Amino acid sequence: MTRPGCHDPGYRAAPGIRWLVEEHGVLVIDELARRSEVLSYPEAAAWELLQRGHSLPETVRMFRHIAGVTDQQAQTSVEQCIDRWRQAGWLTE
Repeated sequence: MTRPGCHDPGYRAAPGIRWLVEEHGVLVIDELARRSEVLSYPEAAAWELLQRGHSLPETVRMFRHIAGVTDQQAQTSVEQCIDRWRQAGWLTE
């Protein structure tokens, strides 16, 4: 979980967004827009980690291991996910 002293913005699902873990990813449901999307792994892992209260640095570190990528690739991937989810209206700080 988020550790004391970490200045993480604390990304959370926006109002009207529900999600659940499925066998092949995470189903994100936008109740306001009446649409849904399945996030596949490893993107699904980033969503779940953030939603369960992990800090951004912790999420990036775990994403690196899950995806088998470098630190920089993990950072870039997680930041791109966050940008996309914020633009879709799914994520808030």
